[in-house]
Amino acid sequence: MLERLLAVTGVNLRGLPARWGSALVIVVCLAGVTGVLVSMLAMAKGLEQTFSRAGREDRVIVLSAGEVADSASSITRAQAPLLLGLPGIARRSNGSTKAELERYTLAQLPNARTGSDDNLILRGVGAAILEVRPETRIVKGRMFAPGLRELVIGRATEGQFEGLALGREVQLSGTVWQVVGVFTDGGSAHESEAWADVEAVMMTYNQDSYSAMTAMLESRQSLQVFREAVTTNPQLSHTVASEPEYYASQTSTLSAAMRILGYVVAAIMALGAVFAAVNTMFGVVEARTVEIATLRALGFGAFPIVGSILIECVSLCVAGALIGSTVSWIAFNGYTASTMNGLSQSRVAFSFSVGGDLMFQAVTLACATGILGGLWPAIRAARMPIIEALREM
Repeated sequence: MLERLLAVTGVNLRGLPARWGSALVIVVCLAGVTGVLVSMLAMAKGLEQTFSRAGREDRVIVLSAGEVADSASSITRAQAPLLLGLPGIARRSNGSTKAELERYTLAQLPNARTGSDDNLILRGVGAAILEVRPETRIVKGRMFAPGLRELVIGRATEGQFEGLALGREVQLSGTVWQVVGVFTDGGSAHESEAWADVEAVMMTYNQDSYSAMTAMLESRQSLQVFREAVTTNPQLSHTVASEPEYYASQTSTLSAAMRILGYVVAAIMALGAVFAAVNTMFGVVEARTVEIATLRALGFGAFPIVGSILIECVSLCVAGALIGSTVSWIAFNGYTASTMNGLSQSRVAFSFSVGGDLMFQAVTLACATGILGGLWPAIRAARMPIIEALREM
């Protein structure tokens, strides 16, 4: 039976050049479906990667109780030394803890594309932030000097805001700030921010409390020790999250919405592709009525007939999926876009990420579409009355 299936399938596939027009309909439809699906999922995956790259298991973020983002969190100056002295935090050679108090602020700058004001995250940090975030590198210029109104900007902000470039001056809250450096952070969401001395930021914006604390732990196992030290201290009412936990909460809603939208759009398009495949394969069956009836008369059963038509349809769908996903990879992999983060109300730059996992999903969808589109015509071909079909000779 398997030999007969392979024999009939071989005949069908060798005859594709003679039916290139109908075959092209299926290929083009599936290329469009999978191209849209892969592009949408690549956008969600790229956004998730942008945030996850900033996360380390041995680094924690401390926020005020009940808050899920540093944009609404508050740590008073009285609470700061208590948090900095807790057990579990890694220490420098001089005995001080590897922890930094930060101040999250939204600054207004004109968008370079639209000219209208847009939100830029201005993060006040300590001068030793590079010890807490060793993956961060100053790639142009230098680090800001403590106490001065100097900025280092993330690589993704270059070209996003008017005047925000190395060596330029920008006005923030009515004061002039000098851009002295550009940093990278492994492609993380921090590259969409500007950093400055925390005390200079708080003085400029009349702020008297910090937003969050970022700390390196002695080890990944120290997380529980540090968390218990925070929760058992009656003077503190704060929540502790490892960076992977924190950034997962930042992107879960937006990335899930992107994925759902991608699947919904792809499902609607795939439904149209199924109907196109059904019509195309019915046309193929009608054109090969005599051939199919002859095979049946020679003793070929229903299985080789049905299987060969399904394989032909699935093969065309998979070819379309490979073309569509390849075009998406060429066009969008690494493409940089930006979106608004609903929690921080700021613009985040990210890169589309097209990988083998998304291509596998595209091929899986193509196989399902091919089976659904070819099954009905295949069954009809297998049930075709032999005598009536042979009369058409």
